[in-house]
Amino acid sequence: MWRRASEWYIALLISLFSSLGSAQDDNNWLIENAPQSYRVQAGDTLWDIACRFLRDPWRWQQIWQANPAIEDPDRIYPGDRIVLSYQEGQPRLQLERSQNTRILNKQTGIIKLRPRVRELPVDRAIPAIPLHVINPFLNESRVVTPSQAKHCPPVIALDEDHIVIGAGDRFYVSRMSSLEKEDVYAVFRPEKTYIDPKTKAFLGVEGLLLGKAQVERAGEPARLILTQSFAEVKIGDRVTHTLKEKISPYFVPKYPQGEPEGQIISVFGGVTQIGQYQVLVVTGGTDRCREVGDVLAIYQTKKDIPSRLLFETDRVYRFPPLRIGTSVVFRVFDKVSYVLVMSATRPIYLLDEVGKP
Repeated sequence: MWRRASEWYIALLISLFSSLGSAQDDNNWLIENAPQSYRVQAGDTLWDIACRFLRDPWRWQQIWQANPAIEDPDRIYPGDRIVLSYQEGQPRLQLERSQNTRILNKQTGIIKLRPRVRELPVDRAIPAIPLHVINPFLNESRVVTPSQAKHCPPVIALDEDHIVIGAGDRFYVSRMSSLEKEDVYAVFRPEKTYIDPKTKAFLGVEGLLLGKAQVERAGEPARLILTQSFAEVKIGDRVTHTLKEKISPYFVPKYPQGEPEGQIISVFGGVTQIGQYQVLVVTGGTDRCREVGDVLAIYQTKKDIPSRLLFETDRVYRFPPLRIGTSVVFRVFDKVSYVLVMSATRPIYLLDEVGKP
């Protein structure tokens, strides 16, 4: 009897100390002198707000408590207030909706502000990461397989024997079936091939978006008009359907559940030293269960350095990986992902690695 009571008492103590340790760990998620509240400003991102409260912004989901009394409680708008509170000793972040925050009628699409009523045509919720940086890469940029690129209809001729064309010009495409005049097509050029630096496996082809076009006349060949131009179109470029679903910039940074390991294989912008707010291509996509919102730490490539000591001339030291930055996945393809560098403590280079934060 006494032994059973002792075992029960010990189990109770273990449970108590475990819960205390868990609560203390949760409190350690907060930065020192975290504010009791924060009023959201125009231009803020969810990452910015998370950094005001948390040591690790990817813990947002674990500390956020949605208010069921608020419409779209996970959307945050300029003027809203984020409040830090404690429940049973554990920190929680809650939303207080501003009286001036937009109210969206989902049936009519009309946005109204109260108490001053006026209509707005755009959604002003804050994005997860800077929208002006990632917007060009959200919808029409794409990485395709060689087979996909090969099966996209090619541009075979340009109107009036032009060498290149721009907006308003016409061109001809072969092998286009079931065309719809109302549909908008993307014109792209297979530009850069991605190869895994370690396995040498083929990962995909980057398609450079050149413009958008509509069908003027179906047939073989079909005639299209270039309605929007981002770069000159020439013979050999490819045509495909535009993406049917727009990719949302409203996601939550989170700890990766798949395989986070990968390498940086490309950087947009033609720079050699990579820093904050630059878009990178890293190995690993849906094949590694990677998802939009995954936070990946950036590590300096492991280096083998020979010893310079006289008595160790044949010895080589492998230095451990050094964390030099943080990134967020915002677009995922089959075998690669686009990430945005959110912070960097030193220059980042191609072939540096990504992994668990």
